[in-house]
Amino acid sequence: MDYKLLLDTAVFAGEILMKNGAETYRVEDTMYRILKKSQLKKVEVLVMMTGFVATLDDPSIDSLTVMKRITSRGTNLEIIDRVNRISRDFCGDLLSLEETFRQIKALWKETVPLRCNWWAMPAITGGFAVMFGGTLSEAGIAALSGFISAFVLWFCRKKQLHMFLENIICSFGLAIVIGLAVKWLPGIYDKDLMIVSAIMPFVPGAAITNAVFDTLHGDYLSGLARAAEAFVIAAAVASGIGMGMFLI
Repeated sequence: MDYKLLLDTAVFAGEILMKNGAETYRVEDTMYRILKKSQLKKVEVLVMMTGFVATLDDPSIDSLTVMKRITSRGTNLEIIDRVNRISRDFCGDLLSLEETFRQIKALWKETVPLRCNWWAMPAITGGFAVMFGGTLSEAGIAALSGFISAFVLWFCRKKQLHMFLENIICSFGLAIVIGLAVKWLPGIYDKDLMIVSAIMPFVPGAAITNAVFDTLHGDYLSGLARAAEAFVIAAAVASGIGMGMFLI
């Protein structure tokens, strides 16, 4: 077996899972199961929120170790599911190592265009407004703010701004849009309902869930790091909304 190729496959799988919001336990378990197919004496995987270390060692070979730093994270459950299916097929001897590496590498190169958010965000924010009991007019305003915040998010990502600044700018923009709509459009609108609906895509629900999950599984460093990330995101969103409401 090509142990270097096996290690590269596990590293790519772990990187994809971490960048798309998988739990620490899932990343560690997936990488360990892939590397265990080597049947070497020593297989070690240590995963933290900001990176991981994987090692293969045996008296018959020179030790192989890879350390990977993870600098960006998001949430994409579809990609996580696809990596899980590929790894299960490999561990079940349904895929060869070469084919597994090819499929994992293709997923690693695959990117989701940020412009898809331009249509997804309005649908989400408008849908939440209806779910919270808002009128069609309020849902329309929430959807408009979602579209604008999606465009602002695309611009921030293009300029490679920090996550904290991204959330402040996006939440500030949607607060301005909603404030101006309530001020200029005829009729009576529930500003709080529309703002709550508009910020739902920015709420760090996945980060909070994974923080609890990691902590319960004994990954205390990752749990605390995810909790801190969720707090930073929430603070940024609250700051942006507060500044927008103060100006309008």
